[in-house]
Amino acid sequence: MNARLGRRTCTWLLFIMLVWQVTAVPVFAQEAVAVSGPLAAQVEKSLADLSGNGESLGASAGIAVYDLTEKAYLYTHNEKKNYTPASNMKLLTTISALDRLGPSYQWKTELYIDGNVTPGGILQGNLILKGYGDPSLAPQDLRSLADAVKAIGIKQVHGNLLLDDSYFDETRLGIGWMWDDEPYGYSAQISALAVHKNFVTVTAKAGAKPGDAATLSIEPKTSYLTVTNKTKTVEGAAADIAVERPRGKNEVIVTGTIGTAAEPYQEDVTMEDPALYVGDIWKQELAEAGIQLQPQAAIKKTVVQGGVPLHTHLSKPFRDILVELNKESDNFYAEMVLKTLGATQNGKGTSEAGAEVVADVLKRAGIESGFKIADGSGLSRFNLITAEQMVKLLAFVQDQDYREALEASLPIAGVDGTLRNRMKDTPAQSKVLAKTGSMGGVYSLSGYVTARNGHKLAFSMIFNGLYKYEYAQKMQDAVAVQLAMYPENVNPAGFTPKPAKTYKLSAKIDPILNQPATAGLTTSVLIQSLDGEVLYERDADSLVTPASNLKLLTTGTALNQLGVDYTFQTELYGDSAIQKSGVQNGNLYLKGYGDPSLHTENALKVQDGVSIEQIAKWLKDKGLKRVNGNLVMDESYFDEQRLGLGWAWDDESYSYNPTLGALALNRGTVMIEYKPAGQPGELVSMNLLPKTSYVQVINESHTVPAGEENTFAITRDRGTNTIRLTGNLPADHPGDYERVPVEDPAKYVGTVLKEALLNEGVSFAPNSSVTIGKVPATAVKWNAFASKPLQEIVRYLNKQSDNFYAEMLLKTLGAVKKGEGSAEKGAQVVHEDLAAKGGSIYFDMFDGSGLSRYSLVSARHIVAELEGMTHSPAFSAYDSSLPIAGVDGTLKNRLKGTPAENNLHGKTGSMTGVNSLSGYVTTKGGKKLVFSILVNGYAESSKVMTELQDQIVTILASLE
Repeated sequence: MNARLGRRTCTWLLFIMLVWQVTAVPVFAQEAVAVSGPLAAQVEKSLADLSGNGESLGASAGIAVYDLTEKAYLYTHNEKKNYTPASNMKLLTTISALDRLGPSYQWKTELYIDGNVTPGGILQGNLILKGYGDPSLAPQDLRSLADAVKAIGIKQVHGNLLLDDSYFDETRLGIGWMWDDEPYGYSAQISALAVHKNFVTVTAKAGAKPGDAATLSIEPKTSYLTVTNKTKTVEGAAADIAVERPRGKNEVIVTGTIGTAAEPYQEDVTMEDPALYVGDIWKQELAEAGIQLQPQAAIKKTVVQGGVPLHTHLSKPFRDILVELNKESDNFYAEMVLKTLGATQNGKGTSEAGAEVVADVLKRAGIESGFKIADGSGLSRFNLITAEQMVKLLAFVQDQDYREALEASLPIAGVDGTLRNRMKDTPAQSKVLAKTGSMGGVYSLSGYVTARNGHKLAFSMIFNGLYKYEYAQKMQDAVAVQLAMYPENVNPAGFTPKPAKTYKLSAKIDPILNQPATAGLTTSVLIQSLDGEVLYERDADSLVTPASNLKLLTTGTALNQLGVDYTFQTELYGDSAIQKSGVQNGNLYLKGYGDPSLHTENALKVQDGVSIEQIAKWLKDKGLKRVNGNLVMDESYFDEQRLGLGWAWDDESYSYNPTLGALALNRGTVMIEYKPAGQPGELVSMNLLPKTSYVQVINESHTVPAGEENTFAITRDRGTNTIRLTGNLPADHPGDYERVPVEDPAKYVGTVLKEALLNEGVSFAPNSSVTIGKVPATAVKWNAFASKPLQEIVRYLNKQSDNFYAEMLLKTLGAVKKGEGSAEKGAQVVHEDLAAKGGSIYFDMFDGSGLSRYSLVSARHIVAELEGMTHSPAFSAYDSSLPIAGVDGTLKNRLKGTPAENNLHGKTGSMTGVNSLSGYVTTKGGKKLVFSILVNGYAESSKVMTELQDQIVTILASLE
């Protein structure tokens, strides 16, 4: 992965890694210890059943059960390992809010008038709403605010509707949230002024007859979003409707079919900049109250500088809002609460400030160091906590005066909330009060249970690495039933725990993995010789996030299935043959087939292959002088999904998060070179490559004296090609560059090609433009430009860990082998290829690079790929593509001076909370080994992860 990720990761860690030392343990009489007995045997059997099923053996679980009456643990399993908790994170948020705000806290929304009211009831000025983060504000509350305006005699407003959402910051989404979640209500944007949870509900009903478009409606009605209806009514009772909202836009696109007998389809859909949505709904409520606005009245933002509000609306008490938050697991409520904590306690309405408050409450609860807080709802996969920490927090609550408020908000097994349909007609029904949590690969349940002996137990079960969630739910419910039966549990019939296995290298490697610094980590390890001898394994089947180690599967499959000599084509067509006159009256067409190396001849070039300048020169050499038609870019070989599923929205300005398409240039990016200007106060000096009009660069950054703080940043406005340079760059900075992704990569290719042709003296008709379309069957092929062979493409890809190249390969696999250029079809090819090599198919692959947090594989999957490739004709190309320890690529600076130097051929991978290393190493005795070390979880420093990997592979290289 691009080394520049490290720069941004450091800024993340300043606010998402909050580490505290324990100061007191007011409740616990003991630390977690191994316990035995019938209850433990029942849980162990459930875990054994889980690992005995191919579809669930990849799951890893942290479990802790604590008897609050006896103040003793009843059971623990991986209780000190960190896991992503999903919505169990809401327990941390809501307990902290109860602790700091109190159950009676109410949010306010203020109404101001700016101007004078005439005797005739005309406000010569503006109406202003200021929000303070009320998560429950509804249209009827805006009506009451409209009635307050009417009550003072205002009949007309000769001014604007102004909205103040400055109580919170302008970061609308949580850290690490996925872009593909954004259209949906559970991922609504966060703002201090919000209504209807910042979403609308879109309803699609069948049209009058087959062939008609579906009837669409939105609630509440608003003009803030535009709706495009691409649906069709069909016969039957099935509905296949999809709702899309393009990134950065307030446009809802509804597609698909709905049967004449189908039930209406509903979807909650979010919007951008939701405070303005509040203004649109309020405008309607004012009209309903009989208050007229001038047609030219604008809805825009402001910041209230002072004054006394005309009216203040108060929300329901927090204890009431808390019930909906936890019972229904409402993400929006949780995020609003987190920023409220930051605003009220730390004076900053940010998630980071709120996380500091949560960390402080955890510290007061006696929570030890070793957790990460990224958001309030658990939607972020950067959150990390242990089952032991969760149980300690639940135990802490029992001594607080808000205990009843928390417990009243928790779902009740078999009764209500997210547990209404679970554990019905079992001993756990009505006895379990617990918070659920689920998202891809994650399933959690934490709370309280009243045991049969009357004791109250606190428990936490957090599962990660799930291939199918239903197995975790089944086990959690079974364990909850056993807790409700405690102490009347019986030993499970016929169950004997399997003894832990030891391996040839256990004595050497176990101490590395068992050190205190690694307690929060899940490490999936498998080491074996090429003759099949297993030298060591630990959690080898655990499904974990592999980061860039996923590229081993992508590139191995590509070489195996496409062949080492495969080339990517870029085809050039015209509506007619090239005219001798040099004037083409028709269109020019450029069709892409996924060449990842298409480039311009400048610093963006990383590999020989096809360049835009080469295409332009070829056209000039053929005598082309003028084009009277359009430049049509054909990118139909791939689908239109520009980003990988599970990629984070806040990565979109960074080069390692490129936009994808079958016709793309410079790895989907432009380059900004920058350096300090000659004098402090001047704009930072910058240069754009290629020099193209396709992007707009707005330079608002300044040079400051040497030694001052460097706040320089390059970002791209979401969903646009507007790039902004902001902040200050010290005069002693040496200068650097950033690559920035662009939108609509095929149009980028077309624009740069047109500019290159103009530079070659080729002219275009005034109305000629760059468009997206398909090459017609009647077009004449002029030429095909071929990339370098695949083995050279893969060599660059793996050595430099290039995400863009990997994604283009995955979609190419889908196009060539499945007839569809999508990541989904490409992943199917990878699954099939690995199965043919003897590997398991039970893993999740959502992208080709490993950037997705949805992708889950195990060390056994990686080793199966590595071992399988040794039997492939493409092995030499595959092996030579891998970085060599201490020599090149991403391993250039690792393992120098060790027996692994110039020996180990391996692939690295790193993201926040993830580090991986897999490959081949030859022992001192001459034996070839294959290994995979995939590390997920919490460590005080990422060095802990890389150091344990380096220690292990050094041992392997040293073996006689």
